Amino acid sequence: MTARAPVPLDGTVPEALADRVLLQVGYRRAARYRVRVDTSVSGLVLTGDGALTKAGQLREEGFDGALLVDEACYRVEAASDEAPFPSLDNGPLPLFGDPLEHLMLAHLAFADLALTPTGYLHAGAVGALEAAAARVTRLSDPRVVFAVPVDASWLHPGPVGYLAEVLNQVAGPKAVLVGGRPDARGGAAGLARLLEMVPGAGVLRTGLGAFGGLGRGAGFAAFGADASMRHIVPPAPAQVSSGGGPGSPAVLFPELMDFFLGLTLAKRFDGESPGCSCEECQGEPLDRFTSMAQQVPAAGHNASSLMVWARQMRAVEACGRAEWWQQQCRQAVDSSARWNARIQQLPGFTVSPDLSAWAELPVLQAAALHAD
Repeated sequence: MTARAPVPLDGTVPEALADRVLLQVGYRRAARYRVRVDTSVSGLVLTGDGALTKAGQLREEGFDGALLVDEACYRVEAASDEAPFPSLDNGPLPLFGDPLEHLMLAHLAFADLALTPTGYLHAGAVGALEAAAARVTRLSDPRVVFAVPVDASWLHPGPVGYLAEVLNQVAGPKAVLVGGRPDARGGAAGLARLLEMVPGAGVLRTGLGAFGGLGRGAGFAAFGADASMRHIVPPAPAQVSSGGGPGSPAVLFPELMDFFLGLTLAKRFDGESPGCSCEECQGEPLDRFTSMAQQVPAAGHNASSLMVWARQMRAVEACGRAEWWQQQCRQAVDSSARWNARIQQLPGFTVSPDLSAWAELPVLQAAALHAD
């Protein structure tokens, strides 16, 4: 089956991003991933306070794929009624003009679209949400994406309806980022519910929800390249690092649709690792990423494997994507059981709550969503 670009859901889905699963990466690690990004189906979201400078460097170096800059202001401050964009509203004002417009134009010098620097929206921060939406509406620039970093409680049955109402009042593109500690099943169901009410919205800084969201009406999505890029943490006082860290990189085991430390995979496979056919591995075994010296090739493997999923999803008609994704997740759950029977180790390969959630989430509503 050959890949083809489906018709965008509506005018709020920017052409530069439509139907793409981008890779969301910390800006310092962009070089690890850029060479493995399939620019026909993906792109990069550079994240962190140095992301804008890095975007300029990538463009100078010839990167011509879809590119967004997420300065992650929501990690530092919460939005308020008076300061929905705290990095701007609590700082020095420009001599003239709207500070939001100034920043967005700076992003657009290198990025395909500009993400608003919205602060974190805690549970019940209705006034802050409304204030942010009003500012974006006044700006009225179709190149600006209203970024909405919400606490997971916004996806609960009551609040999600109001969130959708406010998002639908903003005529241009918008994207949701989910923070806090969502229950996996409730989070998947809430995201699907939101996308049913706001089709075409983007879903950024997530994991399996990037593909699950795209299957249920999202216009574009971003899969976090590492664990810190697959969720957002509410603002909190800076903490001193405890030091240390993993002794090997996180490696995507595509058949199980989950990440495991390289040392864990080597132990589980015990010399009988399957080969991987991704562009990075080209048949090499998955148990070779056993030290941090293999961080770069592990990143290449992870990115290459995600590109396979992105191409496969693009090849499925929009109306069938939710069911296709559910089937992939169910097959991965079944594969975990088969591998555990094969390796005979405890605890073996565990199924992540996110994988279980997307394997079990009903798909009928998503099919109805795309029926028109």
